[in-house]
Amino acid sequence: METIPEVIRLHEARGEKPENAAGIGEFWYEPEIWLLPLSPAARVLYAGLCSYLGHHEINRKDLRGILKVNTDEEIAAALEELVGYELLVSADHRSLPGYEVRSVRIFDERGTFPSENP
Repeated sequence: METIPEVIRLHEARGEKPENAAGIGEFWYEPEIWLLPLSPAARVLYAGLCSYLGHHEINRKDLRGILKVNTDEEIAAALEELVGYELLVSADHRSLPGYEVRSVRIFDERGTFPSENP
């Protein structure tokens, strides 16, 4: 049984590209992701998803390529970890599952992850 969908739509919700962004053009991520208290798989997945935002979607094969040594269940768990910390927000569009990808600055602004706020 598959635990990750064939295609996931991605929607930009990070705001303006910061000066210290890693990547080129539309394909960038915030290097602060490496400093957050997330699992290594969630950090790598977040950076990988950001690199696909310009395509507006990612397929299962590419998800598996980002986290090569992880099972589908572990990839799904990393997605859920990012959702739990509101770096990804579920947003279905045209009957395809999708996520809004949010900036890691939500952590910097609050000093804690959203789910840790009282």
